[in-house]
Amino acid sequence: KINHYSQPLQLNNALEKFNQQIEDNQKNQRRQFILRLTKYAALVVLFFGISFLFWLEMNRNIEQSAELYTVNVAKSSPVKVVTLPDGTKIWLNSGSSFQYPASFSKTERNVKLNGEAFFEVKTDSLHPFIVQADSLRVKVYGTSFNINTDTYDRTIKTTLVTGCVAVQNSNGRDLAILHPGQMATYNNQTGNIEIDRVNAKLYTSWRLGLIMFERASINEITNKLQEFYQVNIIINKGRKIDNKYNFVFRNNQSIDRVLEMLKFVTPITYKKYDNTIYINLK
Repeated sequence: KINHYSQPLQLNNALEKFNQQIEDNQKNQRRQFILRLTKYAALVVLFFGISFLFWLEMNRNIEQSAELYTVNVAKSSPVKVVTLPDGTKIWLNSGSSFQYPASFSKTERNVKLNGEAFFEVKTDSLHPFIVQADSLRVKVYGTSFNINTDTYDRTIKTTLVTGCVAVQNSNGRDLAILHPGQMATYNNQTGNIEIDRVNAKLYTSWRLGLIMFERASINEITNKLQEFYQVNIIINKGRKIDNKYNFVFRNNQSIDRVLEMLKFVTPITYKKYDNTIYINLK
């Protein structure tokens, strides 16, 4: 059929069909290119959209954490109770300073303490509660414990009542895991930590207005008096002082009243000059 298909009309029809196929193929290629481009553009938009939302959320958390409340308790003031946004309850001893955010972040509940406080932490296994106390961190999920940074020997004492806590250094490395009835004493200068079995009531009774001693030496009692009343006590060490005493006083009593009470349980006399107290053992 060479003569039939070699006619100009047939050649033109064939050429038009061929050109139409080429045009259709080009349109299909352009459509596929646009679809691929749209898909990649959508992925890019989705990536930056998620990143932007994450950035907004992080900034929102930072802004929430940046809004801090500070509670200061004067030396002569009674114990102050603070309830945090998560329901955690805190007793602050006199002379203490406590800082916490208006709302906690999505990952941790961070607070800061300088002084002494008793914590009843609301249980939340997904959001650990972290107390920054000087160069020490105490990490918990829900428990009750006492922290004191205002000690006469400049150590940080953490006493656990219920639950379990991790005592960490400033970098978040675990130094010790405490169980109920244990106290960790951390030395700021040396970085050493000691764990002792104690009567937790003796270290937490202050929140009830009591200062308690059980089988304590005269040095232990006077050290606490120095710390609590901000006085200087000098003991005449003319003889060995190894006796142990039980002693209780209220935190609203004057130093003079407490010393008079101490005379009934220990063989001492004392003289007071300004802010210094001289104690003699009989």
